[in-house]
This record gives sequence, structure tokens and C-alpha cells, in this order.
Amino acid sequence: MTVNFSASDDGMALAARIARREISVREAVDGAIAEIERQNPRLNAVVAERFEQAQAEASRMDRAVPEDPGPLWGVPFLIKDVNLYSAALPTRFASRFFATAKPKGDSTIVRRWQQGGLVILGTTNTPEFAGDFTTEPHAYGPCRNPWNPDLTVGGSSGGAAAAVASGMVRLAHGTDLGGSIRIPAACCGVFGFKPSVGLNPLGPWAEEIAGGLDSDHVLTRSVRDSAAALDLTAGPDAGTRVGWTPPNKGYLAALSDDLRPLRIGVTVSDPFGRSAAPSQADAVWRVAAILQKMGHRIDSYSYPAAAQTGAWFDALWTVDLLHLVSERAQELGRDPEPDELEPMTWAFLKTAQSLSALDHLRARQQMVAAAQALGQSMAELDLVLTPALAEDPPRLGTLTFEANGSDLDQWAERGYGFAPFATPANLAGQPSAALPVALTPEGLPVAIQVTGRPGADALVLRAAQAIEAAVQAGE
Repeated sequence: MTVNFSASDDGMALAARIARREISVREAVDGAIAEIERQNPRLNAVVAERFEQAQAEASRMDRAVPEDPGPLWGVPFLIKDVNLYSAALPTRFASRFFATAKPKGDSTIVRRWQQGGLVILGTTNTPEFAGDFTTEPHAYGPCRNPWNPDLTVGGSSGGAAAAVASGMVRLAHGTDLGGSIRIPAACCGVFGFKPSVGLNPLGPWAEEIAGGLDSDHVLTRSVRDSAAALDLTAGPDAGTRVGWTPPNKGYLAALSDDLRPLRIGVTVSDPFGRSAAPSQADAVWRVAAILQKMGHRIDSYSYPAAAQTGAWFDALWTVDLLHLVSERAQELGRDPEPDELEPMTWAFLKTAQSLSALDHLRARQQMVAAAQALGQSMAELDLVLTPALAEDPPRLGTLTFEANGSDLDQWAERGYGFAPFATPANLAGQPSAALPVALTPEGLPVAIQVTGRPGADALVLRAAQAIEAAVQAGE
């Protein structure tokens, strides 16, 4: 494997072949199914499938090809097993307590993907309730990294990252509450983009997730695929009180705009002042030199102290967990058995049950304070460049709750030590991208992270594309 995928290997290239009638949608779907069946026994990235239904959909699409199919029309796709709902597949949150869950209907973004021509093949592996830095749920078993099956794929969109990196599919759904798109993208050497909070809708069953920390989007093999997918989904849902409106010409077209000279802040130290490992830091300085050569201004940057997360951060999302489990218990008419939820989930539920309404309000206020401080720290900057991870992907079995003494504080210290650069963008609702740019001496991908101000999604994507092109050109 190489760290950079060529444009000839992404979703738009596949859709272009379909549009030219070089390959049918059915052939594209059959090819993806064959790759899943070949590789999934080793990687465990896909946890539920609807292959026959997808093949039937593909055959119908081949009989009614539009005159001007979209840039991703006919491309096979996978949905993560959390957050969103589909009429085609149940959402089980990688939890034994949800093992018998039924399909709920299509979330708005799922409907928009299907209207754009994506063909859903199944769902991908994730930690239980997307709550971990590694994808090793008890319900499904560990997902393995295509670069080295002994290593973590990260979390929580680990199955999506492994599926895209291995070539099972060209793009797949991910969620990002504290780095859950960008961390797996960095571990697996693919592109992961977290849009501004509210740009992609989460309705109709939710207006926000985790107090507004979460954004849903996709992991891809190229920047342009991410922009094309964002064109399919971006924009407020009917009845929502929040959300961004995309540019009139769209994000894919915006990639063709000239990139004006930018002022870019650079750091290899996390919000606690800890420096990233040499392989991660060296990648940042290499990209900074590339950007400076392009004519951009490079300044030093430091995270504000308010960007340091604490126990209050978990108060924002564990309440959602408590609600999901309570809702499921009401549906089943019983509480979960001890073995139907993982030990870490039980620990987080205990934490959530101990919170008062005032505790939750204070957590939201701290999130607002962090967002304000991060915004002020970027007042004179267009972008911030950092490592995506603080270290290379560690071995499976080292980031889990059980591996860290079944202690939430010890687990959090280890996890945020591994991936401390992602969360600030969630606190501030910022667009942020993880982009593979190098390989370690051991042959593992290394990624950098580019973050912009809220609403500057097109700029982050355009800058990421410029970096992608420079790296692929060997600069």
C-alpha cells in the first residue's frame, strides 16, 4: 500500500466510468461485495450486509441511468453502526443490548446519499456507542488495520476507515464527536473530514448529538470525493433551528478556486503542552515548508488553556448514551442484563446518572468558553496545522477500557495521549481534516490535521487538496 491514493482510484473515478458505460452499477456493486467477502474475514470492518438488496438496486439503476448522473452516482457505500438510521438496515450501536433492533427509517443524510446515487451495502464496525479511541467492541470483535492487522484502526469510525483503506469501498460514513472521523483516517491512511457542526443534518430524530459536539460525514480516498459527498448532504434539514448553508456553487466546484495567500498557525504541541512523537511532528514541519513554498505565511500557534478537556467533556455526550439505553429499555420492557453492555458503558452510565441538570449546563458553558477561546486564538489566522495523532497507531488491546485498569481516568489519559489534537475542533464546531502525507520507517501512514474557522469548510478542503497534490507530486 502507498500512503496517497491516486484520483484514478477514488469514488469519482468509479462514477465517471459508470457514466461512460465502461462499467455498470451492478458490476461496481458486485466488485465491492467481492472485496468485502475477500478481506472482511481478516479485517472485520463490515458487521452487517444487504448485498442482495444492493444488487437489485444496482440493476434498477442500470436500467434508468440519468442523462447527467452526479459525481458519485452508482458508487458502493457503507454506513457506520451509530448515530444515523436507515430503512434498509438496523442501527445497533455495536451493542448486544441493541442486537435485535429493527430498521427505524431513513435519516435525512441517508436519504440524501441515496438520492445522490450511493448504493448502501452494509454497516461498519465501531466501538460500543462510538465511545472509544479504538474499534474493539465486545459485540463484533476488533477491527484490524489494513497496514498491519496487529494495530488499531482508531476509533470510532474504525470500520469505515479500514473498509476505505483496504479498497472494499471508495467512501464510507463516519461520525466525529471527538475525532472519530479523523483519528481512524490517520491510523489507516485515508482522508477524513469533519464538517462545521450543523452543516450536515442529523435529523429527523436529532438536531444535535452530544451537546453539539458531533458532525457526521464520510471517509474517502481523495479530497475531491469528500467535497463531492458534502455537496450531496450539506444544508439544513426541514424544521431545524441550526445549520450552515453551503455555497451556491458547491464544495466540489470550490476546489477549483485559486488558493489565496493564507496565514497558517502551526504547532506540534497539544492543548496540554505535550509534544507529538517525532514521526508526527516531522510530518507537520514538512507540510509547513510546502505551504510556505506555496506563498502562505507560517506562524507559531499555541492552543488556549480552555481547550484542555476534562471530566466535563464526557458530561456532554454520556447523557445521550443514557437516553439511548433508557429508550431501548422502554422499548424492550426491561433493563439491560450485565453482559449486554460493556464495562466501560456501565461506567459511563453511572457517571451520567450522577449528573444534575446544573452539571450538564456547566459542561455546555465550558464548551462555549472553549469555543470562544479557540476562536480568539485564530482571530488573525485562516488555518491551524497540527499532527492528526500524537503517536503512531498502537497495538490492539492497549487502548481499551480493560487494558487501562477498567478505570475511566486512566483510560482517558491513555486515549487522549494518543489523539489529543482532534477534540478542540469539536468544542469549537470547526471544520477539520486529517490527511495522510508520509510513511514511518515501519511503513505506517502519518497524517497531519488542518483546521479552519467555523463555516470555512471550502477553505479547509481547498487547502487539503493543495497539500494532497504536493505530497503526491513528491514535494
